[in-house]
Amino acid sequence: MANAQDIPKGFEPLPGKTTFIHHAGPVYWGESENQFVLGFRVAPHHVNPAGMCNGGMLMTVMDLGLIVGIIVNQPDGNFSPTMSLSVDFIAAAQLGDWVESRVDFVHLTKRRGYASGRLVGPKGLIMRANGAFSFPPAGDPRFNVDGPTLRDVIVDRLKQKNAARG
Repeated sequence: MANAQDIPKGFEPLPGKTTFIHHAGPVYWGESENQFVLGFRVAPHHVNPAGMCNGGMLMTVMDLGLIVGIIVNQPDGNFSPTMSLSVDFIAAAQLGDWVESRVDFVHLTKRRGYASGRLVGPKGLIMRANGAFSFPPAGDPRFNVDGPTLRDVIVDRLKQKNAARG
């Protein structure tokens, strides 16, 4: 597990109850290049036998990273399950690398969100991805989430930033 000095300033652990991303991580969220991003330090349990970060870990972080872009553009939404995710692996992330998500494009309709983005590491581009996400009806009990979620903390941070701007 990464310790606090290994994590860039301004990043904090993902909030919420223990879910798959918490088991796969640790994964952090924060701001980089004027956008909310996810990041993680490639740890020994993330690498494959060749010493590179496992593609499943990269896809997991990219999936949630794209959802962060959806949240920023639709803060009043609710849980947004992934309908489709396509990725291109460009380069390997190595043990010890800090890897961050970036969202380059978001398009929203009434029932779906579409986002494109990338993962970057110390040597540049690692992965690019496109995703489609569903917006279930607000009353759908399958998507009720108890406790603070990443959406909650991002929305709170957006409100604080807007209030500070005046």
